[in-house]
Amino acid sequence: MNNQKRIFIIAGESSGDNHAADYIKEHLEINSNIHFDAFGQNELEKTNAKIIYNTEKISVIGIIEVITKYREILRALKIAKDYIKKNKPDLIILVDYIEFNLKIAKFAKCLGIPVLFYIAPQVWAWRERRAESFIKSIDYLAVIFPFEEVYFKRYTDNVTYVGHPLSKRLDLTTSIKDYNQRRIDLGIFPGSRESEIKNNLHLMIDCIQKNKKENVKIFYANETSKVVLESLLPSEYHVYLVSGKDINKVSDCKKALCASGTITLELALLDIPMVIMYKLSYFSYLIMKSLINVKYIGLVNLILGNSIGSAPIVKEFIQPSYSDQVDIMVELNKIDQDEFYRNSIIDKYKSVRSKLSIRSSEKLSDIAEDMLNSI
Repeated sequence: MNNQKRIFIIAGESSGDNHAADYIKEHLEINSNIHFDAFGQNELEKTNAKIIYNTEKISVIGIIEVITKYREILRALKIAKDYIKKNKPDLIILVDYIEFNLKIAKFAKCLGIPVLFYIAPQVWAWRERRAESFIKSIDYLAVIFPFEEVYFKRYTDNVTYVGHPLSKRLDLTTSIKDYNQRRIDLGIFPGSRESEIKNNLHLMIDCIQKNKKENVKIFYANETSKVVLESLLPSEYHVYLVSGKDINKVSDCKKALCASGTITLELALLDIPMVIMYKLSYFSYLIMKSLINVKYIGLVNLILGNSIGSAPIVKEFIQPSYSDQVDIMVELNKIDQDEFYRNSIIDKYKSVRSKLSIRSSEKLSDIAEDMLNSI
């Protein structure tokens, strides 16, 4: 087609892959004359985007975990840079995945290719100088939390709060089930990356063994994480596996035990009380602890400004308290047995929902279209 625009997207993680796929569908509704190439995973493959590289191979978190994938990450960076030099896309959209994508943003900047960054890195949780360096490397920033727009406005006017993409992925009016109607006693969500599944699954399984009378399900984020789980779990546990993309099944959970990440927001939007537990390798934990300056890591706690001082909406068990099985079980039992406590958690979720009610992918499409038209 004449004057067809080319957009290159990089989504390094499972949640970013979902959100990027939603964005492509929205943008094609307002402008079908766009060719998309992508670094992505399963959901982007289902769109009309041409997958240049599958990022499941480099989806890791933690300093030590990154080192184990270092050669593959370097190879992926080279593939991305070679693609950009050869094809010179009209716009590059980078979705989260900060360490990798920041290198791509700086490279694109040198070539004069505009960069739209979607889902801001949590630099507000790290150090001020990272925010300044980040902003200088991009042309526009689309953020998913209201407080992020306020934060980044200190550095640039080219930032817009677009809302959280989960607000569209979930039908909030029909997906929420009454607690007593739910049939899954405990949903376990060990994460999407191979490294975090390996770090978190063991203790989660211990919790299953202490709740043998309960109906328990283990939710996998994508097909790759399913394969990882099957390789780690005893064969008798394979019957517990359920797709995390099955919203009807997820909404059937009375309570959840989950790794930190986007899943905490999804559970909150479905009114599912949860306990967050998360473990990195020991050395990654020590390094991250020295860099991060927020009290809590769960997005559901951070979004209401509970990062400093006040009590979290849901309990977090992070290193070193991660391995305290007794406290974790006490919290899960309290959610079950104390109706007032359970309802107080669910009531606080309403504030989370009110802050995520804008349709993110539609606003992102408008920003991207404006950037294309300004070229």
